[in-house]
Amino acid sequence: MVAVKLDRLFRNAADALVQTEQWDRTGIALHLVDMGGQALNTASAMGRFFLSMTASFAELERNMISERTAMALHHKRDHREVYGGIPLGFKRVEDRLEEDAKEMVVVRRIIKERGLGRSLREIAGDLNREGVPTKTGGRWFASTVLYVVKNILYSSVAAAV
Repeated sequence: MVAVKLDRLFRNAADALVQTEQWDRTGIALHLVDMGGQALNTASAMGRFFLSMTASFAELERNMISERTAMALHHKRDHREVYGGIPLGFKRVEDRLEEDAKEMVVVRRIIKERGLGRSLREIAGDLNREGVPTKTGGRWFASTVLYVVKNILYSSVAAAV
């Protein structure tokens, strides 16, 4: 088995240890390009130890990348910077999210109706029957309504309703 880096091959250290043990039993060697293409003899005590340490560091690196990405996306969201698709109730103005008054009417309605105890499916059904467009022009589903209800971008709207 050839891989560029251990963190590209496994999600976590436990997966790496289990899978490489299975490979050892079938005679498959692991070659990592970022280690100069050297084979890792996981059948020996030292090789297994080295794999455990390398897999742990690879898992740490993967988790740190994930945390930094999440923090960057939260920062962008909290400062109303564009960070992905443009959510309902907003429009893109350069790299910023600005409120779209027409779409915000729909957002307020959804949050108000949910606050009155209406189900997600009922709200979606009403919006579809009335021909209210989604952001992309598609149909409303309970999951689409839930996205609006749960999205932190609408917290100021929810507080005002």
